[in-house]
Amino acid sequence: MDVLNNLNVDLKLVLVNIIGFVILLVVAKKMVFDPIGKVVTERDSDISGQYDRLESAQREMEALKADYESRLTVIETEAREKIQAAIKEAQSARDQILADANQKSHEIVSKAEAEAERAKEQAMTELRMRIVDIAVGTTRRIIGESLSAERQTALVDEYIATGIAEA
Repeated sequence: MDVLNNLNVDLKLVLVNIIGFVILLVVAKKMVFDPIGKVVTERDSDISGQYDRLESAQREMEALKADYESRLTVIETEAREKIQAAIKEAQSARDQILADANQKSHEIVSKAEAEAERAKEQAMTELRMRIVDIAVGTTRRIIGESLSAERQTALVDEYIATGIAEA
């Protein structure tokens, strides 16, 4: 203790300082360190929560991106299918139009051929009638007599029968 006295250290004063320091430490712990510890802990959990939410949002965004890409792929596939269907439908319509046009052209050609045949037959009939008239006129001059209606009809029928047989 002599050493402490020589150093002017009062043991009571050191003891009071130690007790004061301990009391200060307990009060500081209750009033400063515990609230600061709570704030630090809350801040730490808040930061961890934010990181968790960010990771969750990132996973959700990746899932949405994958969903978007798959939907886009489906839409592109559907669009290609619709385009192919439209092309096939257009080709089918084109084929139908061509078939209708060919059928109508064949009908027109057939009608024209039939009409030409009728016109040919009518012309042949007119030609025969003129030939008959010429033949009858010529025959009257040659014979010099007048033919009766029955005789004239008989000659025309005979001539037509002979002309048809030769044709």
